[in-house]
Amino acid sequence: MRILCSPDTEDIETYIKSSFEIGRRSLHLVPTMILYRRRLKFYLSILRPLFNQAQISSKEIDIEEAVRQYVDLFEVDQYIKHKLISSSNSSTLSKSEATVILERIVNQIPETNNLSWKSVIYDLTNTFMDLSLTGLSINTLRGFDTSKKWRIALDIYELYLEELRQKQLTDYGISANSKINELDISRYDELFLDGAFLPLSSKHQRIINKFIELNKPITIFLPYDLSTPDQPASKVIEDIYQNFLPKTQWESIQDKTRSNSFFIDRLPKLIFRDTPETKLDNSLSILRFGTLEEELSYIMRHIYVLIKYKEVSPRQVVIVTPNAMELRPLIREISEQNNLKVRLPQRPFMHLAQGKAIKYLYDIHTDIRKLSEYDSYLNTTMFKNFISGILIKCDVRLSESFEKIESFFEDCISIADWRGVLTSLATTKAQLIPEKYPHHPVNSVELKDLNDILAVIQALEDISFFLVTVSARTIKEHVGVLIQLLQKDNRFIELEGSILQRITKITESLGAQERIPITAIEFGERISALFSEQEDFEDGEKANVEEEDSDIFLDREILVTGPNNVEFQKYEYVYVCRFTQDVYPEPKKFDWLISKEIEHKIISNTTCFKPPSSKELENFYLNRSLYHIHLMFCAARTQLTISYSQIDNGVALTPSHYLHDISKVFGLEEDNKLENKKAPDLEDLLIKSHVLKSPSSIKPLSQNEVEPQLLTKTLDERDFTVEEIAIYRYCPRRFYYQNKYQNENVYSQLFHLQSYASSCLYEKSVELLVLNQPKAIHEMIDQGKQHKLFLERTKDYRLEAEKLIRPLFPLSNRLWSNVISQTDFFLSTLMNLVFDNTYIREFRKSGNNNITIQFYLSNHEKQIKIDGYTFTATKELEVQYNNGEIHRYSISNRKDILSFSSNDHEEREHMKEIKEWYKRFKRSFYNDTATAQMILTEITNKLTIGEFSKNTGGHCKYCTFNKLCHEREVDI
Repeated sequence: MRILCSPDTEDIETYIKSSFEIGRRSLHLVPTMILYRRRLKFYLSILRPLFNQAQISSKEIDIEEAVRQYVDLFEVDQYIKHKLISSSNSSTLSKSEATVILERIVNQIPETNNLSWKSVIYDLTNTFMDLSLTGLSINTLRGFDTSKKWRIALDIYELYLEELRQKQLTDYGISANSKINELDISRYDELFLDGAFLPLSSKHQRIINKFIELNKPITIFLPYDLSTPDQPASKVIEDIYQNFLPKTQWESIQDKTRSNSFFIDRLPKLIFRDTPETKLDNSLSILRFGTLEEELSYIMRHIYVLIKYKEVSPRQVVIVTPNAMELRPLIREISEQNNLKVRLPQRPFMHLAQGKAIKYLYDIHTDIRKLSEYDSYLNTTMFKNFISGILIKCDVRLSESFEKIESFFEDCISIADWRGVLTSLATTKAQLIPEKYPHHPVNSVELKDLNDILAVIQALEDISFFLVTVSARTIKEHVGVLIQLLQKDNRFIELEGSILQRITKITESLGAQERIPITAIEFGERISALFSEQEDFEDGEKANVEEEDSDIFLDREILVTGPNNVEFQKYEYVYVCRFTQDVYPEPKKFDWLISKEIEHKIISNTTCFKPPSSKELENFYLNRSLYHIHLMFCAARTQLTISYSQIDNGVALTPSHYLHDISKVFGLEEDNKLENKKAPDLEDLLIKSHVLKSPSSIKPLSQNEVEPQLLTKTLDERDFTVEEIAIYRYCPRRFYYQNKYQNENVYSQLFHLQSYASSCLYEKSVELLVLNQPKAIHEMIDQGKQHKLFLERTKDYRLEAEKLIRPLFPLSNRLWSNVISQTDFFLSTLMNLVFDNTYIREFRKSGNNNITIQFYLSNHEKQIKIDGYTFTATKELEVQYNNGEIHRYSISNRKDILSFSSNDHEEREHMKEIKEWYKRFKRSFYNDTATAQMILTEITNKLTIGEFSKNTGGHCKYCTFNKLCHEREVDI
């Protein structure tokens, strides 16, 4: 056995090329598919003269299979899958079939026949397959832990294995374990382990042992720099591989002539060590952003410029971020906006709208959230998918109509709930007076729309019932029934060729899914996992080698990957994203069932790595995180860009503490905060030194990078209320849209709809209070009895008002309780203003204690006219004190000022300022005409010239006209 070391992947390839012999067969295993693709390209360059170039160019031959005529190059899991596929073992269950058997066993055990255990069926399946791959017996596993959940899980595992034995079946874990045990390595002359397997698992160890037993050469290539043996980031490699050979016997194959001219060339050697500082240059860039979206948008734009103007190949750029899977949707969206191709896996079919719709058809009768076995389940997310026109035939306008009334269905979970709300909305539509409730969303839909929604729901229920009542049959046969229904039932649209092709391909790959019959319910419960599993198994291992300009390379998109995947890789430009403390160091997440103690015992019993305790295993994973960070710094040739954001989903973030280690390399360290609390922190020092930068503006890219021409905006309307002027002050564009497109000015967002309902309920409650209190109230100020009495009475009037208002807003009891709470708050606030204000307090200071209070409904209006514009303010409630002093209040204005309400906590200060301005302006409108006229003159000048600028912010996502002004100016 030899262990050859170099941090540079070119050194490894140089060595392999120098020792490569045709006829000497190697098993070459790598830890990642990314390294596999690089090595495939490398072998192809060596073997290219042996292949027919025309066939390579036309892709008539499979490059992978061609290379494997001379060397068995595989990623380890890919190698095991390859062996399983080539053996054509018809008794091996798919993962979906395995979950069926496992779920049946869980249902039979009283202790596990509950939602908690049923919800982890897929986790259990994966865990059991992993346990099978260890080769450990159940009795051995039982000794690893005494917890109840471990005991129950192993009881299930034992029953599961027995069930498979009785049916003469196996699962992937059992078959893979057998394949490793039966592996014939006599055909191989040597083994290459290329890259650090951290940690080794049973499958790695057993393959190595087979070569050791036959005394066959083993060469291990490690990304390790023997010239810096004190590098802490390399400790994790030492912990594993010194178990094979002492470090004193490791050999260096590193090329010492490579340049150290730039900072990023020296960084991997110097970081994490006590070494003299080195000079910083432009090869390192550190950026700070406000949000994650800004961070990724800027990086995409920067890459766009690199590729377009500096002619950098996309394959020489990599974006490195922990949990890359989580960021794929956001990166995909930003890359599409910026016209960039990013190397991300094709969306699984079940993640496409059509795939989700098929899954939802089964979910209607299989979702565990349904109230009873015979009930159904349907939520708004599912329904919006159905009416989007991608699977079920329906009027394309139905989606827009439903969007206006969606909030009424917020708490609907069964089809019966949906029918009930639709009936209530039809009643509301018949009773509602549009002039009195102009912002009500029912105004924007027709009765036909409600009937069409009901018809779609009926069709969904019928289709779903048919699918879940199909008799028990194999998975492949269930898929056949589904395909036939999609193609022949005229309630479905004709599927696009690409979608049908994907379904057909999945169906063809289900040839082996015929081992056990399953019910339609069992099939429906796992259709998503089934389809994803098949696509992954069939397509996930292809290298996608392409040829261009006589150069063989892999893909032409930007790679987005995790830190562990850049081992033995080199890129011109490396972007390290999300460099924050919450993800660096990369935390090791232990399984809910396989604790760190159990994992420690499994590793110790199946590999040569034997950490003394589970605590040491935990430290190993921390060291591995440090190693992964070091890999990112080794991967850059030209530029390393490190970036982080300060906020993600409203949570404040701080940069990773490894930023201190990077800064220390070029001599920048913060003082001891315990000794000097006023000392600047590292970020301040980096900013002062012009190292840390915050790009100030991030603009979306368009194809030609030309700002679209703005539409000319004019309004014919000349009559406005004071509330509309407040809206103009908040967002001029919002003011423009709601006057230009008055039919669209409805409150459809749930946040606004509840507030609108409470405003209507408040107005009606106050009206009932005044009508039921025609006489003056006599109050003794010191005692405040009437004040307390009216605080209670308002609730009675609100109850009466509910009888009139609630039928207009058929919300669920949960949502209506929020309406009541908000209304009661408004009413109590009004009563406090009426019974405790400046006039009453001054009246009491004058020695008076008795006061009379009289309520009136007056609809008192005042108008101001300027340059052909008319501005109106209305106060409907008058309160008269002692037959003299009159206070006026608006009770209908809340319905209008909702337009500048927001549920965004970051905007509350701005909202508060606008509302205070509105109150002052309305007072001046009545009491200080000169001030009001000055304000209105300024506004009329802006209205005349068509100044309707956008005031963007968190309120935009709650705005009715969000879609009209998103990204660019739109007219309808």
